[in-house]
Amino acid sequence: MKKNHSQFILGDAWPVAELVVEYIKLQPGVKQAAVAGTIRRGLEIIRDIDIVVAASSPDSLVAAMLAMQGINHVISQEVGRLTVSLINSLVCTVYIVSPHEYSVALLYYTGSAGYVAKLAEQATRQGLTLDSAGLTNQQGEQVAVKDERSLYAMLKLSYVEPEGREDETELRPAGDAAEPLVAVSDIRGVFHVHTTYSDGVGSLADMAAAARQRGWQYLGIADHSRTAVYARGLRTETVMAQRREIDKLNAAYPDFAILAGIESDILPNGSLDYPDEILASFDFVVASVHSAFRQNETDMTRRIVRAVNNRYVTMLGHPTGRILLRRKGYAVSLPEVIRAAAHSGTIIEINASPYRLDLDWRWCRIAKEQGVVFAINPDAHAVGELEHLRYGLASARKAGLTANDIINTCSLSEIIEILKRKRQ
Repeated sequence: MKKNHSQFILGDAWPVAELVVEYIKLQPGVKQAAVAGTIRRGLEIIRDIDIVVAASSPDSLVAAMLAMQGINHVISQEVGRLTVSLINSLVCTVYIVSPHEYSVALLYYTGSAGYVAKLAEQATRQGLTLDSAGLTNQQGEQVAVKDERSLYAMLKLSYVEPEGREDETELRPAGDAAEPLVAVSDIRGVFHVHTTYSDGVGSLADMAAAARQRGWQYLGIADHSRTAVYARGLRTETVMAQRREIDKLNAAYPDFAILAGIESDILPNGSLDYPDEILASFDFVVASVHSAFRQNETDMTRRIVRAVNNRYVTMLGHPTGRILLRRKGYAVSLPEVIRAAAHSGTIIEINASPYRLDLDWRWCRIAKEQGVVFAINPDAHAVGELEHLRYGLASARKAGLTANDIINTCSLSEIIEILKRKRQ
């Protein structure tokens, strides 16, 4: 608790920030408002909330902020900036600018310090000055900027999405734009969803109905396997009972498919906890480590690589086993695991639970370079947890992943063939 004091997972900070923004938008004189900073960049660990507001009446907005429920105390108050501590210990800073300064301020307070410094250097090369006061020309006059894309164009640069504005991101000259990043509109379905058959609280029918309401074409059910006794893992007879219910529901949904999968435990020796004939009966298998976390790096790596090379393992689930702010991942050589996944055609999961976000976006970049494809999986145990997808998307976008890198963007007919590919 001492080590992680004043740190929050993205899943705790982002919704709070959005609530504050909605409150701000209700105030008179507010023209625009948005979350900026590390939340907008989609970092997995958040220390504070940054919000940029365009307002014609700053004083009235400050007064409204000071009256907002959820404030513990005011940390600082100055012209154009108010910093408060919320009752959950999150620090929230609101930057208040005039409407014509908004686009520059949003970009400035979104990017990391190193990234913004690169932009400032590029502005200087164009005879401009970019700083917290805005964008000015050589005469010291404020330069009007319509939006962030327009600012990149003025700097002779290709646009970079907010998630990519980190220190290590290299600036691209105009005309050298990267492929569009994966977006929520690209998603056709998700995998790794639990139900009341194991440790979920949503029934199979409820989870399927929620997926259909989102406009998805398919939902991949992956309850825990039999070794996961703590999670009411499925015995063989329960697998068959669930399969019968899936078939019944699929018969009632001509425009939607429930895919019958399993989250199978990777045992300490690298084998799975069902025989091949049972594994072969699933549409897909997510293989995950849930035990013996204290194996040394050599043994853990050998264990996971063996599982990855199993022809029935479709996806590797939460590859490092980390729980953010609670538990480090186990010792494992990720380069070796990634090479094995690339060689065997195993999909690597981006576990979208805000407690996991595993595989980490930094390693996703490396895995993509080696030809690995990914599945953004919510690891949902309830209907509401299907919303975890947004956090996985943020990680994927930070890694520079496109729709072509993510199997969830494939249609139902395409996904059925993809899931068969490794076994064939």
